[in-house]
Amino acid sequence: MIRWKGISLSAAKYAVPVLVVVLIGCVMALMFTPMIKMAPKELPFAVVSLDEGAATPQGELNVGALMVDKLAGQGSPPGSDAAPIAWQEFDSQEVVDEAFAGNELFGALTIPADYTSKHALAQAGQGEPPAVDVVLDNAKSPLAATQMQASLGAMFAQLEVPVNIEVINTGDADASTTSPMAGMMSQQIGVMPVMMMSLIGAIILTRIFPKRNAATPGGRFKTIRIQLGYAAGFSFLAAVTGVILLNSLVGAEAPFWTTTVFLWGASLSVMALFLGAFNIALPVGGLVALFAFLCGMMLAALPKEMLPSFWADWIYPWAPQPRIADGLRDILYRGAELMPMGTGGLLLLGGIGIVLLVIAALIPARAISRAEIERY
Repeated sequence: MIRWKGISLSAAKYAVPVLVVVLIGCVMALMFTPMIKMAPKELPFAVVSLDEGAATPQGELNVGALMVDKLAGQGSPPGSDAAPIAWQEFDSQEVVDEAFAGNELFGALTIPADYTSKHALAQAGQGEPPAVDVVLDNAKSPLAATQMQASLGAMFAQLEVPVNIEVINTGDADASTTSPMAGMMSQQIGVMPVMMMSLIGAIILTRIFPKRNAATPGGRFKTIRIQLGYAAGFSFLAAVTGVILLNSLVGAEAPFWTTTVFLWGASLSVMALFLGAFNIALPVGGLVALFAFLCGMMLAALPKEMLPSFWADWIYPWAPQPRIADGLRDILYRGAELMPMGTGGLLLLGGIGIVLLVIAALIPARAISRAEIERY
């Protein structure tokens, strides 16, 4: 039996595969934890009453106002899990529309102007009970809109309150109305090729044009400019690939140039971040890549309000996937063109990447032999 530093090689032959399997299991568990443990928590919903009230034998009555007070007063008892919906009272339908336009709401409940009068007639046996109107924003989160459509329908049915549910901002994707998973998959298919190609491009560029070959700061800055120049072309290829996959696999009907320009900027920002990290040190680049992929893999399809606390508080604010998904939804479902939602966050990540690249250029490279340069 051969021994090396006190370790039996025959034992290691069996131990290594076991360790690899355990490591893969841990990685997969970490990657899919947000999806497995997702649950809606305090999703922002508007409630607005247009009810004018009515005079009844018991006096003036406004059922809509009572319903608003009940919903807006709901909250999570101390020590309990967060309620799925956080109802927020709004003064008018115009304010609700502005909140939808600003991507602030998952949905809204509107009580019509004649609700009390129809309610009183129904109580007297003169007509059907009036219905409330619920609007769900598919552009905020297709997954949440699908879940809330089912749960709100069940909730109002249990309360014996008729409800009309409408989903807005569904876009032109044929699959979005036929499959509950289509919206989620379209986001993942649009985001993952961009992320993967950005990482691969950064690794290739730092291997082909290594910073360590330049002995002076000027030489290192020149190397980094060359890397960024090629990154611009590589990121354009990543963007075109993402658009082609979106349109061919899920029928998203994404406008080619609008989506391509957005994904091009997204890929270039992400690639700058990876380039900066890998140019500082290989372990730093590896850690950034692990964070982006293992922790952020599933965040493109999940809103912050449905994530476990750790992911919502510490991963979501920094992961690039949610920013890219915000922009894609804004383009696909709202028809946004220049500077869709998420652009600001991506520019910030790109700015961090540029700062890392500057730091990398200022770090002296160790002296290497000609043989080492030729080997690389």
